[in-house]
Amino acid sequence: MGLEIKILGPWEITANGEPATLTGERRVGVLANLALSVGRPVPAGRLLAQVWGQSTATTAGKQLHIVVSKLRGLLSPHQGDDIIMTVAGGYQLNLPRESIDAHLFTLLVAQARAAHARREIAAADKLFQRALALWRGNALAGMRAPWAQVESARLEEERLAALEDHIDLRLAAGDHHAVVPVLSAHTEAHPLRERPRAQLMLALYRASRSSDALTVYQETRRVMVDELGIEPGAALRRLQQAVLRREPALDLASPAQRTTLTRPAVPNELPADSQVFTARATEIAWLRRTLTDTVPERPAVAAIHGPGGTGKSALAVHVAHAIADRFADGVLYVDLRAATAGLRPLSPFDALSRLLRSLGLDGAAIPSTLEEAVARYRSLTSTRNLLVVLDDALDTGQVRPLIPAGPACAVIVTSRQVMASLDHSSHLHLAGLDHADATALFARMTDPRRVSAEPEAAQRIVRQCGGLPLALRIAVARLAARPDRALSGLADRLTDPTRRLDALEHADLAIRSSIAVSLQHLPEEPAGHDAAHAFLLLGLLETPTHTAAAASALTDWPEHRAQAALNRLLDARLLESAEPGHYRMHDLIRLYAREQAARHVPESARVTATRRAFHHYLATLTNACALIDPGTDSPKADRPGLAFATLAEANRWVVDERHNILAIARQATADPRTAAAAQGLPDALSRLFWRRCRTMERSAVSAAGLTTQAVATPQEGRRAFTPISPPPGRRPHLTANRTS
Repeated sequence: MGLEIKILGPWEITANGEPATLTGERRVGVLANLALSVGRPVPAGRLLAQVWGQSTATTAGKQLHIVVSKLRGLLSPHQGDDIIMTVAGGYQLNLPRESIDAHLFTLLVAQARAAHARREIAAADKLFQRALALWRGNALAGMRAPWAQVESARLEEERLAALEDHIDLRLAAGDHHAVVPVLSAHTEAHPLRERPRAQLMLALYRASRSSDALTVYQETRRVMVDELGIEPGAALRRLQQAVLRREPALDLASPAQRTTLTRPAVPNELPADSQVFTARATEIAWLRRTLTDTVPERPAVAAIHGPGGTGKSALAVHVAHAIADRFADGVLYVDLRAATAGLRPLSPFDALSRLLRSLGLDGAAIPSTLEEAVARYRSLTSTRNLLVVLDDALDTGQVRPLIPAGPACAVIVTSRQVMASLDHSSHLHLAGLDHADATALFARMTDPRRVSAEPEAAQRIVRQCGGLPLALRIAVARLAARPDRALSGLADRLTDPTRRLDALEHADLAIRSSIAVSLQHLPEEPAGHDAAHAFLLLGLLETPTHTAAAASALTDWPEHRAQAALNRLLDARLLESAEPGHYRMHDLIRLYAREQAARHVPESARVTATRRAFHHYLATLTNACALIDPGTDSPKADRPGLAFATLAEANRWVVDERHNILAIARQATADPRTAAAAQGLPDALSRLFWRRCRTMERSAVSAAGLTTQAVATPQEGRRAFTPISPPPGRRPHLTANRTS
């Protein structure tokens, strides 16, 4: 719900539905000015002139700054630190326009008039009712400043015009009996407005009260002559003559021609919302702002991207349900099937055909070419107020023809790809849940008695699902299918890497198939084949992150070719960008890659590839040691490794890569086939980490050395395990001032 500001009546602020207190005439005045221009800069000079007037001119600027600071302190806990931004020469309130009732009123009235123009009478009637119901009294009630009186009068004029437009609509629908009391009160409150006088005359005439209609005219003439000294306008005089002559044009249209208030069918094609949707508060708030703060020239487009299994579709559907009532012409939904195992992605033409049918076209009326279908779709949506959900999109080419034309429309797109080239779109990256939110989701989906009976097993299940809602959903489905089984049984299977992917399959849900779809969509060209091959080999390494240099060694390709493969995998969301130049593979994706490598890459090639990676780290660490701790013997490697021009470069590499180096040391020494490639790593690591790095890292080095001792010669094992201290009077030059 967020923050809402109400000015169509007594001043009111609510935060998540609860009233928020704002005191002080100047604070209210500043916020009201910002709210009336929400999303646009308001010059400080205008705020000073309107709120402070001519008083305290020398100190008003400082007072304005203090007032804005106080407002930020009040509002930011509910909407974020950028709620009021300082911009060139002034300030800007950042809220969705519909969070301020005056702007929501304007939007609803515009939508109602557009629907009326399309002869969608029921939809227009509902929109007018929603708009007029926002009024709780005079706008800016209680604010006495001249600027407030001017704004109040402007808003009141907009209200009266909307009310009279609504009455026109009701008269056209044959609702003349019901509008007579409304118009009687309206004309009494505003005796000099001719339009409602004419509407009252017409309503009375159609209610078979011709004499009353003529009495209204006589009363109108008397008031205008007495108050203004003028006769009624030509339109009102013509209406009087038409009533006297009982002209047929005044009669209501025949039932066959009459527009009615029977609401036409409005599509709502959304799948059911999740009953256990959890967390994502920040993402939900961002999507609501993006989708409902309409830009007048074009529809709002929010593109959600992220790896498979992170809950993109669930988030899109959840938000769409929450905002569906803002779209009078309905909600359209299309599953574009980019990641549906066994099915081809929907073509743009097939997707358009579905959308056109949802908008009322039958099969024969749908154009036969994509170009014509796009034109028809844009024409049909140009004046509508629609929400379109395009779920599981393949790429921008599939999505672009499906964007509606109307500025009152909004679109949610979900995809594993980043829709960077989609025009005028806003982007949200969706990662996995953090541990607390994943635990909360698991608890909501699982019998609480089972969780409370085995809390440790429940925590293990959550950890091994790696924050992926899909994995959690599969785990819960398996538990639900076996209510007599202990949670610890599933936890044990998930903890075993060789059984984890098998445990994350149930019915039509499987982590394997989710990952496989991304791999299958890599392009059928050399670059795509490179990415697929690199994916398999990257799964062999247990390093927390990957770099282009390490991938180059692993694949035995030039670094630019390895970097291109990493970029392809990043686009496919098989890798995530951990930080510039470093890429992370989710644990479940790594298990899948390793499993596929065992099937498709010969064992000798796998061992050779990992040895190349180990030697890359050993050689680079040796080069770093030569600068950081010169004068000591260093192990030799089969590859040249990275070279460093300065001590600072060497220091930076060791600090940045220390977790990868430790992981390589542990992995290499654990396997007799690769232990020889890592025999220099514990020695070099001990020298670098002994004085400067954490005890935990020194312990990890020692553990790697012990493993070496078990698989290498006794002399080599002792050498690897024994930490080497720097010579007396000299410390290593390594600086580890970054933490992770």
